[in-house]
Amino acid sequence: MKSHVKAVVIGGGVVGCSVLYHLAKAGWTDIMLIERSELTSGSSWHA
Repeated sequence: MKSHVKAVVIGGGVVGCSVLYHLAKAGWTDIMLIERSELTSGSSWHA
């Protein structure tokens, strides 16, 4: 795991994945998504 990144997104739900997607689409590099389980397995799954 890298020790330095430009942005960290905590949570791989709908909002977290969307933020990560849009940062990457805007040309950001060195970004990281942290999720404790499978993507969208938390409250997004229940919505």
